[in-house]
Amino acid sequence: MLRQINKINGAVNIAAAGSSVVVTNSYATASSTVFAIPQTNDATCAVKNVVPAGGSFTITMTATCTAETRVGFFVVNGGQ
Repeated sequence: MLRQINKINGAVNIAAAGSSVVVTNSYATASSTVFAIPQTNDATCAVKNVVPAGGSFTITMTATCTAETRVGFFVVNGGQ
């Protein structure tokens, strides 16, 4: 799944039966720190990791979500 959100913070939904989402974000760099936290209770999935890249980051869950799961994020770059 791919979403575009060009803000320092926001939220994305991972669909039921989904396990990751790529967020296109102009604030993200390969050296960004991206914090992500589930904002929906799901019995099977939790945030496993967030991998930043130039212009995007990927949020990966620990397992396939049983229901649509909202994940909030916050992008931090050096000097902010």
